Amino acid sequence: MPCTVAIVGAGPAGLVTAAAALEAGLVPTVFEAAEEIGGVWRPGSGQAWPGLRLNLSRYTCCFSSVPWPRDAPDFPGQPDLAAYLRRFAESHGVLGHIRFGQRVSSLAELDRFGGVVIATGIFAQPAVPALPGRFGGVSLPATAYRGPAALHGHRVIVVGLAFSGAEIAAELAAAGVEVTVVAARGMWLLSRYACGDAGAALPWDLLAYRRSARERNLALPAEQANRLRGRRYEESGANPAILHPRLRLDPNSGQPPHVVFADRLVAQARAGRLAVVPGRAVRLTAGGVRLDTGEDIRGDAVIWCTGYRPDLSLLAPAQRTALAYDPGDQIQPLPLHLGTFHPGLPGVAFVGMYRGPYFAVMELQARWACAVFARQLAPPAPAELRTGVATALAIRAQRPRPQFPYADYVGHADAIAARLGVRPALEQLWDDPVVSAHYRLTGRHARPEVAWAQIASVRERMREAAA
Repeated sequence: MPCTVAIVGAGPAGLVTAAAALEAGLVPTVFEAAEEIGGVWRPGSGQAWPGLRLNLSRYTCCFSSVPWPRDAPDFPGQPDLAAYLRRFAESHGVLGHIRFGQRVSSLAELDRFGGVVIATGIFAQPAVPALPGRFGGVSLPATAYRGPAALHGHRVIVVGLAFSGAEIAAELAAAGVEVTVVAARGMWLLSRYACGDAGAALPWDLLAYRRSARERNLALPAEQANRLRGRRYEESGANPAILHPRLRLDPNSGQPPHVVFADRLVAQARAGRLAVVPGRAVRLTAGGVRLDTGEDIRGDAVIWCTGYRPDLSLLAPAQRTALAYDPGDQIQPLPLHLGTFHPGLPGVAFVGMYRGPYFAVMELQARWACAVFARQLAPPAPAELRTGVATALAIRAQRPRPQFPYADYVGHADAIAARLGVRPALEQLWDDPVVSAHYRLTGRHARPEVAWAQIASVRERMREAAA
């Protein structure tokens, strides 16, 4: 009798896990609290609004079995990704395994299953600070923002200048809404496109996520590598000093650089259509927010772009304690072995539950978990699990803090692939952008013809820029 597996969440991570389960001969049941698939990208009620574009290109945001259409934009928007996920689910026969409108309130409800995958996402809940005082206007988290139409005529304060804050502020300013952005720190302002060796523009991830680039970075001491990144960002992007002098970053700093893709924000700032004020919101006032600098920022609407946290309410308090779960830690709330397993929860795996869940890693995590649950692979040994969790806890303790827990996306993907037995021959892909198709060339459930077709499309995009 085939083993059953419960999957919590029908976003990208849950969908790819259901597909991996079917591939491994498991019978999946996906529990989704909403009435539609997509998670963050769910039409209408997901955290992403219709005007949001991806920071990663369609080549990186792509599962190995379902390519994007050739005429798809380099950086798809929310409607594009919602349609892609539906096409993926339909092509794998996943939809019939989803129980919509069913929220799992306790892991104990899933005892009858042979394995459990938690795929509820790192962006499940907005992390809005609980500040003293009372604001008299409209206040909403970034997850409730749906576009500028409802905010015309308002003076909007956008608190936070990371990915959501930069995109929302730029979209509002372009629509003629008065916007003031509160920025707690400076971040390098990058474009979604970067110049390749031939000087032509390419999606930045096609240049950054290559094993050759990773090897060059690993060969340098951390501080030297950080300085090189800072100088590169100064040359190819923009220093946040263009938004406000107090946000200036030193390109020669050895500290880990933080970045935000803000091509639209920079254009609006240079046109004088928005203001940026350094500081951290510490109090609400009747007419806005007060900063730690003592400055009062006035507005009649506040959008809180202050980060997200996962939702692990289905775990008992003792289970969350065993995982060393810290919901207040937005970098590493859940220290797991390669973001997937923990010795304190045998029979449970996590997929896409770390900050920066790239599609290749999500797919590899799903395949790894399902291979273990199907007994095609042995689970990681206790010593390996303990070492992996210790590594994750070391990332949490790192000071100064990195922007992402697994900034080495390429190394993270290859490490999981090695355990799954699907790491490709690297010499033939050494200078290729790392995409999900790399992990379908060899090993269990290989599909080399499909994989090489996707790799060829990425190489074609690279050649177009060099022509």
